[in-house]
Amino acid sequence: MQSGPDPEGTPESGGGRASALQRRARVAVLVLVARTVGHQLVVLGGQVYLARVLGPAEFGVFWIVQFALAFFTIFGDAGLGAALIQKREAPTQRELSTVWWTQVGLSAAVVAIVFATADQVMRIWPDLPAVAPWLLRVMSIELLLTVLRVVPSILMEREMQFGKLSVVEVVMTLGFYVSAVALAAAGYGVTALVTAVLVQGSLGVVLVYLARPWRPSFAFDTVALGPMLRFGAIYQTKGVVGFLNGAVVPIYGGGVLGKYAFGLVTWSQNTAFFPIKLVEIVGRVNFPLFSRLQDDRRAFAESLERSIQLCAIATLFFVALVAGIGPQLVAVIWGDKWMPAVPTLYVYAAAISIGFLSPVVAGAFDALGRPQVMTRLSIAWTAFNWIAVVIALRIAPTPMAFAVGYCLHVVIGNAIVVLYVRRLLPDARLWPRVRASLVAAVAMALLVRATHPAAWVTGPFTLIVAVLGAVASFALVVLLVDRSAVSEVRTAVERLRRR
Repeated sequence: MQSGPDPEGTPESGGGRASALQRRARVAVLVLVARTVGHQLVVLGGQVYLARVLGPAEFGVFWIVQFALAFFTIFGDAGLGAALIQKREAPTQRELSTVWWTQVGLSAAVVAIVFATADQVMRIWPDLPAVAPWLLRVMSIELLLTVLRVVPSILMEREMQFGKLSVVEVVMTLGFYVSAVALAAAGYGVTALVTAVLVQGSLGVVLVYLARPWRPSFAFDTVALGPMLRFGAIYQTKGVVGFLNGAVVPIYGGGVLGKYAFGLVTWSQNTAFFPIKLVEIVGRVNFPLFSRLQDDRRAFAESLERSIQLCAIATLFFVALVAGIGPQLVAVIWGDKWMPAVPTLYVYAAAISIGFLSPVVAGAFDALGRPQVMTRLSIAWTAFNWIAVVIALRIAPTPMAFAVGYCLHVVIGNAIVVLYVRRLLPDARLWPRVRASLVAAVAMALLVRATHPAAWVTGPFTLIVAVLGAVASFALVVLLVDRSAVSEVRTAVERLRRR
């Protein structure tokens, strides 16, 4: 039985331990950012090709099927993975095996339920194609594949072996898009996307066990499972609430708007929320890091500040880029068929300029053993979101009305999150960390629009020129307003080189 060395057992104390963990976290972030650059280039290329071949209606079908599967998936995860990561001490082989068997059993039961009830999806979305129930059944197998790779992934996250995880994820993404593009080109339509999901999941299972060998024992510890289930239940409640919050898009929005308009709205939301990819990276690193720093509140607050600073730079640059050359980005990259989504793209981009905060802060509260904070907030803004969207679509059943109604809870909810941070983490100073990025984003957007991009950004070359100019202007303003952002990146790069 292989459980591997436990790097968490290195005897360090006080500030030395905190500094070592922060250094490892910075390196992990850089590794994951480098992975994400390559990863997102693959994703962008694949998504652009698929968007040009399939179009809004077919993507609408795929996203609805994905949502239907997600409904079942929330019952197949008891939050045990998060409980293992949050533990101060390294999990034992017996605990890992207990979690593995529990989640395999839950996911197998969910897959069986999906196979038995998949036909009911047509009652909710009657305009779906007849093949939709079988698409859902096939995709449900991905749930089991995901669970099979949970424990090795958790071990690598606790050990901050994000380099190995990055390789696994990049190869999985390549597997998805290579198979999806090949099948879409052959005319398989939405079936190409579903098949690619299974290819991706199968690759993940093989690769994760090669990267971090581990075997489950024939052991089941009910005593150890109890505390993990208690934490996991609270943690998973937040996931359930988040699911219900997002459910307003396919259930109500999809029903009122239809699959074409639903495809446009979902595409614009996914595109505007693109920076959340970086936020997810930071969150993955922060959860194990913050869990180790629970008793050092100053180091905890500093790590949170740096995380928010990094996320603000990436998010606000992207928001400014959309504000400056949004129509040109859509026309050149995705094609004219997606131009009707530009107005809602603006709305979602404006919302994410503050909406990036809650995923980062949620990881901090979880690491402190207080997931109930975000759970309560999530319940409140989910109820508000459903009310706002229903009212907005009754006033005007259009994609724009839906986007505005949906984004209200993002803006208001994240403003409340800031108030909670001030109360629960008074040492964390957020405004100085985001000020430079906000000023740079406003300046960049105004500068780019002043050049009248519609007149000269007409193809790939001129689009690249516009983006490079935007990057230069954004970086210059950040440098002038706050040099700490640049020095932080430089220090992390130097540490990465020394490693």
